[in-house]
Amino acid sequence: MTSAEKLYQRMRRTKAGWRPSDLDRLYRGFGFEVWQGAKHTLYIHPELPSLRATVTRSRSLPVGYIEHALELIAVLKQKRGSVEDG
Repeated sequence: MTSAEKLYQRMRRTKAGWRPSDLDRLYRGFGFEVWQGAKHTLYIHPELPSLRATVTRSRSLPVGYIEHALELIAVLKQKRGSVEDG
Protein backbone atom coordinates (compact mmCIF):
# COMPACT_ATOMS: atom_id res chain seq x y z
CA MET A 1 0.00 0.00 0.00
CA THR A 2 1.44 3.36 -1.03
CA SER A 3 1.73 6.31 1.35
CA ALA A 4 -0.94 8.13 -0.69
CA GLU A 5 -3.28 5.15 -0.26
CA LYS A 6 -2.62 5.11 3.50
CA LEU A 7 -3.36 8.84 3.67
CA TYR A 8 -6.56 8.30 1.66
CA GLN A 9 -7.69 5.60 4.11
CA ARG A 10 -6.97 7.86 7.11
CA MET A 11 -8.92 10.72 5.54
CA ARG A 12 -11.86 8.40 4.95
CA ARG A 13 -11.93 7.62 8.67
CA THR A 14 -11.59 11.21 9.87
CA LYS A 15 -12.35 14.22 7.69
CA ALA A 16 -11.49 17.04 10.10
CA GLY A 17 -8.15 18.56 11.04
CA TRP A 18 -6.31 18.27 7.73
CA ARG A 19 -4.09 20.92 6.13
CA PRO A 20 -3.48 21.94 2.53
CA SER A 21 -0.11 20.13 2.65
CA ASP A 22 -1.94 16.87 3.42
CA LEU A 23 -4.18 17.30 0.39
CA ASP A 24 -1.12 18.16 -1.67
CA ARG A 25 0.49 14.84 -0.71
CA LEU A 26 -2.76 13.00 -1.45
CA TYR A 27 -3.35 14.53 -4.87
CA ARG A 28 0.28 14.26 -5.97
CA GLY A 29 0.42 10.68 -4.72
CA PHE A 30 -2.46 9.78 -7.02
CA GLY A 31 -0.86 11.48 -10.02
CA PHE A 32 -2.57 14.88 -10.09
CA GLU A 33 -0.68 17.79 -11.62
CA VAL A 34 -0.40 21.04 -9.68
CA TRP A 35 -1.06 24.61 -10.80
CA GLN A 36 -0.35 27.44 -8.35
CA GLY A 37 -2.68 30.42 -8.25
CA ALA A 38 -2.54 33.53 -6.08
CA LYS A 39 -4.71 32.20 -3.24
CA HIS A 40 -5.52 28.66 -4.33
CA THR A 41 -3.83 25.57 -5.71
CA LEU A 42 -5.46 23.73 -8.61
CA TYR A 43 -5.06 19.97 -9.03
CA ILE A 44 -5.90 18.31 -12.36
CA HIS A 45 -5.40 14.67 -13.25
CA PRO A 46 -3.59 14.30 -16.60
CA GLU A 47 -5.43 11.09 -17.61
CA LEU A 48 -8.87 12.42 -16.63
CA PRO A 49 -8.88 16.24 -16.92
CA SER A 50 -12.45 16.36 -15.64
CA LEU A 51 -11.05 15.36 -12.23
CA ARG A 52 -10.00 18.68 -10.77
CA ALA A 53 -9.94 20.36 -7.40
CA THR A 54 -9.20 23.81 -6.08
CA VAL A 55 -7.67 24.01 -2.61
CA THR A 56 -7.30 27.16 -0.55
CA ARG A 57 -3.99 27.96 1.12
CA SER A 58 -5.51 28.74 4.53
CA ARG A 59 -4.11 26.99 7.61
CA SER A 60 -6.96 24.55 8.13
CA LEU A 61 -9.45 23.20 5.65
CA PRO A 62 -13.21 22.90 5.92
CA VAL A 63 -14.43 19.30 5.74
CA GLY A 64 -15.86 19.93 2.26
CA TYR A 65 -12.36 20.03 0.74
CA ILE A 66 -11.61 16.60 2.18
CA GLU A 67 -14.95 15.16 1.08
CA HIS A 68 -14.36 16.44 -2.45
CA ALA A 69 -10.85 14.95 -2.51
CA LEU A 70 -12.17 11.57 -1.36
CA GLU A 71 -14.83 11.63 -4.09
CA LEU A 72 -12.26 12.47 -6.78
CA ILE A 73 -9.90 9.71 -5.65
CA ALA A 74 -12.78 7.21 -5.54
CA VAL A 75 -13.74 8.12 -9.13
CA LEU A 76 -10.11 7.85 -10.22
CA LYS A 77 -9.75 4.43 -8.60
CA GLN A 78 -12.98 3.27 -10.22
CA LYS A 79 -11.84 4.46 -13.65
CA ARG A 80 -8.52 2.69 -13.19
CA GLY A 81 -10.32 -0.49 -12.18
CA SER A 82 -9.20 -0.50 -8.55
CA VAL A 83 -11.42 -2.14 -5.99
CA GLU A 84 -12.74 0.28 -3.34
CA ASP A 85 -12.23 -0.90 0.24
CA GLY A 86 -15.28 -1.05 2.54
